[in-house]
Amino acid sequence: MSISLQQRLQFTRQLATLVSAGLPLLQALETMAKSELNPQMQSMIAQLCVLLEQGMSFQHALHQTQHFDALYAELVAAAEMAGNLDVVLLRLALLLEQRHRLGSQIRTALTYPCAVLCITMCVVAVIMVWVVPVFENIFASLGAELPALTQTVVLASRWLSGSGLTVLFLGLTMMWMLLIWVKQQAWFHLWWDAEVLRLPVLGSLVHQSQLSIWTQTLSDLLRAGVPMLDALEVVAASSTNRCLGLATLTLRTQVSQGQSLADAMNQLSVHHAYVNVFPPMLIQLVGVGEQSGALDSLLAKLAEQSQQQLEALLRQFTQMLEPTMMVVLGLIMGGLVVALYLPVFQLGQVL
Repeated sequence: MSISLQQRLQFTRQLATLVSAGLPLLQALETMAKSELNPQMQSMIAQLCVLLEQGMSFQHALHQTQHFDALYAELVAAAEMAGNLDVVLLRLALLLEQRHRLGSQIRTALTYPCAVLCITMCVVAVIMVWVVPVFENIFASLGAELPALTQTVVLASRWLSGSGLTVLFLGLTMMWMLLIWVKQQAWFHLWWDAEVLRLPVLGSLVHQSQLSIWTQTLSDLLRAGVPMLDALEVVAASSTNRCLGLATLTLRTQVSQGQSLADAMNQLSVHHAYVNVFPPMLIQLVGVGEQSGALDSLLAKLAEQSQQQLEALLRQFTQMLEPTMMVVLGLIMGGLVVALYLPVFQLGQVL
């Protein structure tokens, strides 16, 4: 079982603190192993200690544990060569913290509508299965012709009370099995990640968060002394969006052929599959950074701006979401109430 992002973040923070205090790497890890309460983390740190005692480098030891991605190992390798492991570990802690914060912000923004939608569906199902049949018996005793809206609700209730729930359960089960199979296909992941970026509101949130991580990751790698081609390969491997990762690999190929990063991004943006993956402003500022020789610093500033834009988008999304959910709930619940009580309003015509 792999350790969580939060656990990697805590591990990196503690290790950076101990190394910055002057403790040798092996002694710092041994100290952490003694104070670690989580058995899985304690086992992983103990494994690192054994590998280091055997003469393995910290980078290769991290690879052996299979709990750290290429970005983490590449930055550690550059730090071991430059002798500034404490500084790089602090940067890694900040990068992992940014990833954790971005993921938490997006999950928090999406939890509310998903929870409300699930609760609404459960309430509607209860009304349709148990409440509507009671009203149907009352309507039948009146002997009046039901309005079209009420007839529709009654027919839907009969279907759900009969074979509807079974059909829905079987349908959801088949869809779940199909989704599991499709998720194992590489083409689906690429198609899905590309389509997510094109969604009206959610796509902007995901795109902005991915660009923030992309620019910060590339900045940290270049600042640590990793060559551009290696840095782009690591950024592509560590990208959680496969469309952005594939675009980054394409950039690496073009840069290896002698193009500048800005020119490669410009050329890539013309391709229909990667339109707007890299915004024009980002491309322009990358070109400025390459010309001035301060690409790593400029990318760090771009990452900060992307983070601020993402927070603004999340606020707008939250502010827009609440009234939208109120309207949707009002239409659903209000429609049911009107459908059930509309015949009651016509009682005067029957009596």
